[in-house]
This record gives sequence, structure tokens and C-alpha cells, in this order.
Amino acid sequence: MHLDVTFAKVDGCPMKVDIYPSNLDNSPAVVIIHGGALIWGSRKNISAEQIQIYRRAGFTVFSIDYRLAPETKLPSIAEDIRTALQWVRSEGLSYCSINPDRIAVVGHSAGAYLGLLSGSFACRPKAIVSFYGYGEIGSDWYGKPSEFYCGLEHVSRSEALAAIGTSAITEGPRDRFRF
Repeated sequence: MHLDVTFAKVDGCPMKVDIYPSNLDNSPAVVIIHGGALIWGSRKNISAEQIQIYRRAGFTVFSIDYRLAPETKLPSIAEDIRTALQWVRSEGLSYCSINPDRIAVVGHSAGAYLGLLSGSFACRPKAIVSFYGYGEIGSDWYGKPSEFYCGLEHVSRSEALAAIGTSAITEGPRDRFRF
């Protein structure tokens, strides 16, 4: 069983959270931030097995949306994560029995980067688990062309522009991965 709740709406774009309650009262919470290079993916990308592992360990799971790039820029994406964490802390109790002082963040890839970024927020989580996340996007490894990606079929400018919408989105199809 899970709950599907809108935790914020920005510029007409609803951001949702899927909540998988623990069977325990006053449970710790884990906020899942999906990966996808900041341009694709969804809160729904969490596996049933992963949810069950966390729930068996006594956690309530919150799998969150955030607005995706390039339609939304990084400062606004970071604000979405901040808003989600504040919402879990202040409103999570309305939906299930959690301890708002025991919130952890788990992220994969770009979600791990956003999770690490959440450690700089005023309402930061108690724990951050970064699975294959990147920590410094201003360094050479990120800013210079990768041999691996340079070896793949090139994406034309028209293809790239056709994949970009004019309004914010929170779920990006896997075909955006090519970009």
C-alpha cells in the first residue's frame, strides 16, 4: 500500500511524493531522490524490493518528484529538494507516524548529488546515502567531453531541441537519457 500526494505546485507543475508507510509508530523516514542525470526519471523508479527492504528495517519511505532539467535550472531543482524535505518534516505526520527528527536521504546518481546537496540546507537530513553520485560538477571530469560518450551516436541539435519542452516536468522518459 502506498499514498500518492502532491507536496508542492510550482508554476503550475505539481510535484508528488509516493509514501510507503512503516508498520511502526514514530518511524524514521527515508526520502528517495531518483537519478537520471537531472533530465529524466521519476519518483516511480524505486523498485518494490528496495521499498520492502526499507520498510522491513522500520522506515517509512518517501519517494519524491523534482522538476527536471533543462526546463528547470539547478538552483530551482535544489529548491524542490529543500521543499520536499521541509514538507516531509512538517506534513509527513499527517499521512503516517514518522519521527520528523529522524529523516535520511538516499539518492542514486543525480539523486545522490541532490542528496549530498541537501546536507547544506538549514533543514538537512540526519543521514545521507549517496549511491554512485557525483560530488563536484565543476571539475574537469564533468566539464570535459567523455571518451565514452563521444563514442556514441551523436545527437543532432534539432533532436536535442525537440526533446526540450516549454514548461516544467517532473517525469522524463528514458529516451531523454541519450542527451
